[in-house]
Amino acid sequence: DSQVFAEEVEPTGAVPMELSLERYRYAALPNKFRERSEDKRLQPRVSLKLFPGSQILVQDKTSYQRLLNQWYGSPKQVWRLVYRASSHGYSAEAFHRNCDGVAPTFVIVMGGRGEICGGFSDVPWGKTNTKGHYIPSERAFLFTLTNNQDIAPTKYDIVKKPFAICYHPDCGPIFGAGADLLIASNCNTNMDSYSNLPHSYDGDNASCSILMSDYNFSVLDYEVFTPVGK
Repeated sequence: DSQVFAEEVEPTGAVPMELSLERYRYAALPNKFRERSEDKRLQPRVSLKLFPGSQILVQDKTSYQRLLNQWYGSPKQVWRLVYRASSHGYSAEAFHRNCDGVAPTFVIVMGGRGEICGGFSDVPWGKTNTKGHYIPSERAFLFTLTNNQDIAPTKYDIVKKPFAICYHPDCGPIFGAGADLLIASNCNTNMDSYSNLPHSYDGDNASCSILMSDYNFSVLDYEVFTPVGK
């Protein structure tokens, strides 16, 4: 309290004079300070909730929420969870039931060894009339957030735009004609998911093992988000 501050803290000289004076002003005129909402020092710290409901981007991984928004191009965008494999089911049918027709989306995948990767699509998942069920995009990209190669978070842009994403009723999300990233049905119980990066996507340190350590992999969980208001 004010007495403790005045008798025990301030005499140590550890607190700069400016802050000491501000402390006394606040004690004398608290209402005036409440009006100064632009003063960040007086604002409560707000937890990061850009991807509320995520069970992957949590604890020491929450900083990645800001990075995904940076890559998306809207730093303050809040996202809505539309699908989580561990909650809605790991089958391809469960993915399509919840995600077909939804855009834009972030797909965030956690591997069995703690890897976190995924992709962004500005076009919806679902059936198309295009040959081979590929859906073109100008903005789609893949990314690694954590990997076993000590590579910093990296974005892999689409380079073969006609093959950005692919619809297949027996698979989960598919990015690229490689496929650069394919999440298999029941991906938590098999090794059918794979990454053939770089093919339709490319970037620094791109390889078939950068996203999930190996070409084939199992998935611990994955989530799909769409912007709030979409």
